[in-house]
Amino acid sequence: MANDDEAGVMPAWVAAYLDTRHVANIRARISGVRPDAPDEINGYKLSRPGRELLTWWLSVRQGDAPPTAEDVELPSLVELSPYLRYLSWEGEEALVIRLFGSALCEAIGLDPTGVDIFSLSQGDERSQDIARLKLIGDLPCGAVIFRHIQDQTGAAALVEMMTLPIEPGADGKKRIISTVIPVDVSSNRSTLWERRLNVKEYQDLHDVLYVDLGHGIPTSSPDGSVIGR
Repeated sequence: MANDDEAGVMPAWVAAYLDTRHVANIRARISGVRPDAPDEINGYKLSRPGRELLTWWLSVRQGDAPPTAEDVELPSLVELSPYLRYLSWEGEEALVIRLFGSALCEAIGLDPTGVDIFSLSQGDERSQDIARLKLIGDLPCGAVIFRHIQDQTGAAALVEMMTLPIEPGADGKKRIISTVIPVDVSSNRSTLWERRLNVKEYQDLHDVLYVDLGHGIPTSSPDGSVIGR
């Protein structure tokens, strides 16, 4: 009989982090008054990790500007860290993973630190992904991005990614920070990944909900390719 790892079954400790009772109690560690982040975006109720990341982002922003890389202090995000990814722009068409949460690494069965996320798509999809994520930093705005990712049985898991811009630090590179959490949109609650996900296959875009951070939201990229609302 195959062991759990060979069968692609999620390790027990990862299942614990994705348990709805645990997820419901996650809090970003914020000093002072907690900002009033919205519960819903366009009628969609945010996951707890997604809302807590947005709450943290609002708490450390400088006026109307996004936080900078120096504002990203991991101790304040420790409860979110299993679900967190942090990326930096390494050129016009390269967005590289710099930090990937421990639960996420186990969920996909590898550590993708150093991987350009645009290498996971191609053709028109790649161009649209690049345009969409550039707009998040250029406007700036946030985005709740939903993707279907297949597990090792071929079943599709829907993931929510609260995606927010981070301004450059001393190295001059813009960044993006996001949570990644499996969700059941029909019941607006976090669900559970039971088997490891196959991210080597293209991740099918399901929807994008833009988040107004004080500067409005985009309707399209210069070439009209942005999908979202």
